[in-house]
Amino acid sequence: MEWTEPEIELVRQLLPTVSVKVLKQQLPGRSEKAIRKLVARLGLKRQVPMNWRPIGAERMNRGHLIRKITDTGQPKKDWKRVEVIEWEAVNGPMPPGTHLMVKNPSLPRTLDNLAPFSSREHWARVTVQSLPPELRQILQLKGQITQAINRRKKEEAQ
Repeated sequence: MEWTEPEIELVRQLLPTVSVKVLKQQLPGRSEKAIRKLVARLGLKRQVPMNWRPIGAERMNRGHLIRKITDTGQPKKDWKRVEVIEWEAVNGPMPPGTHLMVKNPSLPRTLDNLAPFSSREHWARVTVQSLPPELRQILQLKGQITQAINRRKKEEAQ
C-alpha cells in the first residue's frame, strides 16, 4: 500500500517528538514496521530520546520515588526524591552536605520521621561504634566465629 502525501507529512511533523508506537495509533492500517521503513527512507530521526520524560514525571529509582524537576539533560540535577521535595516544602532547603534519612528506623518512613544527616552522622549511626559495649562485643565474637568457619571450609575445599 502506497503512502499518501498527508500520511508522509504527518510522520514528518510528529516523529521528532513522538515514538513510532504513537505514530501507529495516528495512522490506522499502518504497521510499526511499515512506519519504520518510511522513516528510514525519508532519513528522519527523533529529536527527543526514547527515555525522555517531561518535568513532573515520576519513576522509581533504587526503591525511592523520584520526580523530574528540571530538563537540563543531566539526570542528577533533573531528578529528585519526592520525599526530599515534600520535606523541603515544609522545612525549607536541605542544609549543604546533608542527606534526608530516617530518624528512627523502627517507625514508618513519613515526613515526621525524616531529618537531614551529614555523611559522618549517618555512618556513626549505622556502624558498630554506636551500639552498647555488650552488643559490640557479641558482634566481634560473631565475626571471629564466622572467620574460623570460613577458614575451615577453605581448608577442607583444598
